[in-house]
Amino acid sequence: MRKLLLAALLAWAAAPARAAETAAFLNIGAGARYLALGDSGAALADDASALYWNPAGLATVDKHQATASHAELSQTVRHDFLAYAQPTAWGTFAGGFTYLSQSAIEGRDALGHPAADFHAADAAMSLAFARKTDWADFGGTLKAVQSHIGSAQAETVAFDFGVRKRLDAWTVGAALRNAGPGLKYDTERNDLPLRLELGAAYRLAGRHFVTAQWTNGPRGAGNDFGFGGEYRAVAGVSLRAGYTTQSSVAGGTGFDAARGLTLGVGLSRAEWALDYAAVPMGELGSTHRFTLSWRW
Repeated sequence: MRKLLLAALLAWAAAPARAAETAAFLNIGAGARYLALGDSGAALADDASALYWNPAGLATVDKHQATASHAELSQTVRHDFLAYAQPTAWGTFAGGFTYLSQSAIEGRDALGHPAADFHAADAAMSLAFARKTDWADFGGTLKAVQSHIGSAQAETVAFDFGVRKRLDAWTVGAALRNAGPGLKYDTERNDLPLRLELGAAYRLAGRHFVTAQWTNGPRGAGNDFGFGGEYRAVAGVSLRAGYTTQSSVAGGTGFDAARGLTLGVGLSRAEWALDYAAVPMGELGSTHRFTLSWRW
């Protein structure tokens, strides 16, 4: 697994800046807890949502887990994420499904006249495996990605690789996400949103956390940063806040700090958890994310 991760990092380092990225839905976070912490889950994610953030986090799952997330990104666009993780004697296996859909789009012909409405949607099906070792936890994910706009359709595969290590009160993690050949419509192929993420989380007394994450897009997407804190107010209730640069400049001209603020709350019991996050989306304003999880 170490050799596989090293090969993935070398591929990232050698990736040239090329055409515009496609399949941006692969970078829409899943799991309201980590979104409320400023989009910083590469080190902290240790439940079924780790299938998105860092597959190595699945190695610490010790019970069957299922999670469902939903977000209304606008009046017409919806994002859904489902994941299931099962620990075994060999490691943790997980599967997931991501779906971005929107209402019918009004069609126009070449002259701008009304035409038949059409639909657009993106989907990804994921299979992952993670395992603990004496040195660290490792994980990998294989994703089948599909996108369609009207009658045009494109498919590809992508891979995620991750490592995660616990150091007393610290946890550090790294993940390479969306490594793959890109999506091809007709004769043109566009790159997937390749990302390298490095994160750290620190556990304070009383099960409070602070987190931070750096994300790099080697194909021209640049660098983003996120950080956040989680405060266990009372047993079963967590308050969260954070900041992310990924949303602070989206769709805007100039810098506006308020655009990057994230807020959230979580309710949890032994068998279930309900998390909420308010996450900025540039000119679209704040979006609301909900995640319901079960453990048994």
